[in-house]
Amino acid sequence: MNTYASISAPILAAFPGLTAGDLVYTAPPKPDMGDLALRTFDAAKKLGMAPPQLAAAIAEKAAFGPEVRDAFVAGPYLNFRLDRGALGRNIVAAVFDQGARYGSNASGRGKRALIEHTSINPNASPHVGRARNAMIGDALVRLLRFEEYDVEVHYYVNDMGRQIGLLVLVCEDPASMTFDRMLDAYVQANQRAEADPEFAEAGYALLAKMEEGDAATKEKFHAVTDLCLQGQLAVLARLGISYDCFDRESDFVRDPRLDSVLEALRAQDAVFVDEDKRLVVDLGKIGHAHPEGRYFVLMRANGSSMYGYRDIAYSIEKMERAADLNLMVLGEDHKLYAQQIELILKAAGFPAAEAVYYSYILLREGKMSTRQGKVVLLSEFLDEAQARAAEKVNEQCRDLPPEERRAIAEKVAVAAVRFAILRVGPNKNVIFDWETSLSFTGDTGPYIQYSCARISSILRKFGEVPREIAPDFPIATDAEWALLGKIASFDETVAMALEERTCAPIAQFALDAARLFTSFYHECPVLDAATPAQRVARAQLCAATRQAIENALALLGIHALERM
Repeated sequence: MNTYASISAPILAAFPGLTAGDLVYTAPPKPDMGDLALRTFDAAKKLGMAPPQLAAAIAEKAAFGPEVRDAFVAGPYLNFRLDRGALGRNIVAAVFDQGARYGSNASGRGKRALIEHTSINPNASPHVGRARNAMIGDALVRLLRFEEYDVEVHYYVNDMGRQIGLLVLVCEDPASMTFDRMLDAYVQANQRAEADPEFAEAGYALLAKMEEGDAATKEKFHAVTDLCLQGQLAVLARLGISYDCFDRESDFVRDPRLDSVLEALRAQDAVFVDEDKRLVVDLGKIGHAHPEGRYFVLMRANGSSMYGYRDIAYSIEKMERAADLNLMVLGEDHKLYAQQIELILKAAGFPAAEAVYYSYILLREGKMSTRQGKVVLLSEFLDEAQARAAEKVNEQCRDLPPEERRAIAEKVAVAAVRFAILRVGPNKNVIFDWETSLSFTGDTGPYIQYSCARISSILRKFGEVPREIAPDFPIATDAEWALLGKIASFDETVAMALEERTCAPIAQFALDAARLFTSFYHECPVLDAATPAQRVARAQLCAATRQAIENALALLGIHALERM
């Protein structure tokens, strides 16, 4: 629902060249500048006019209804003074009518989407840095489903590669290993491979046998990777992250679709055998313009395929499964590699998935590294987050049973982690810091949860909130109007998040709404409002605020709490 449809309608009638999507509304920077502002840049460009000229023309030509008390030009903006009660009534009614769907634009209705994310190498427990991939991917999944896409979530299981061969060598009996011991084994295997060329070569030899289809080797590889995968999924499940499909890298060895790729590359004279007898693509022949990354190895001299060759087949598979939108989440250090894959696919006549790149979570001393053993394990971080959350919950919820307090602490811990990661745009680094991430005040997930709990407390004391909105919906303060305006902007925030492929705007919306509610809480008594009508209206505004924040938190994978 477009909250400002009644304002947009006369504008669209006066300017047939515009659509509702061209009209972008925002809050003026100061209350004395009006209640609402129309940003005219996009609309003016479409009509070939200067923004101030269009703002003036709209003020002159549009026949606004009674909800608009005044419309005046402020440079490239057209500012409005509104009947706040009439618009506020519409906003709250829309929230009540749509409930958990409030804010959805239904832009994916009838469309299919595939998103692949996480794909952690079999190196034991995921650390906080790699969990950013999973959290970004999961939030995008939630966003797409909120927009009514039919979404399929894929996990690419890396069950091949030298690192798996090394793990198989050091884990002769995987049944005797535990998931928690795998990280040490991984670090030790890499250290030994660096010091012992024969051991490293034995890893390659196992990989070759795996690719040849040796049954015993395949069983060993699968035993190691399955142990790792189940352990990784158990940790990620603590953050509410799940998957629909698991695609094994080994399934794309000697994929017949690769024959057509090679044929197309050979037709463009882009494939050759180098001095090491490896099969290589010269990307310069198919459009790669820079010396860096010009050559892409497909197969080793012994005939075994490189992981990039298998990824080409996997990319084709994914594109064949998703008709409308195909996304994959990748670390920024994979950007060149993904561009190489895309170039090869394009040369062979295949489309490529859209990549969503993210920067890293940094320790104070630099980037996390699994091979060096310099990590903050996600499981340990969640344990610490939950322990700290439990201390706070036990202080504030002494009247609740221990089981309920534990459940609340788990949800607060997840909120602390997910919000700290997702509020930062993917292209920016997140600086990992215990105190900041787990703070229960300030710009954190737990602060927003506390706002929801505070609203719930008010509503419990109020009693049942009427769902019917009275014709007289009194809005007496700027604090009430600011909160209503933020709620009304949620659908635009959702649209922006989807367009930018990041839920950071959703996190900012939830934080802004919580802050505005705090201001409202301090300035506008609800239970002790001046009149019965105002008491009901403010209770309804509380309920609408909680629903909007709850919807935003759900997109971030965070629970809105009743008590805290």
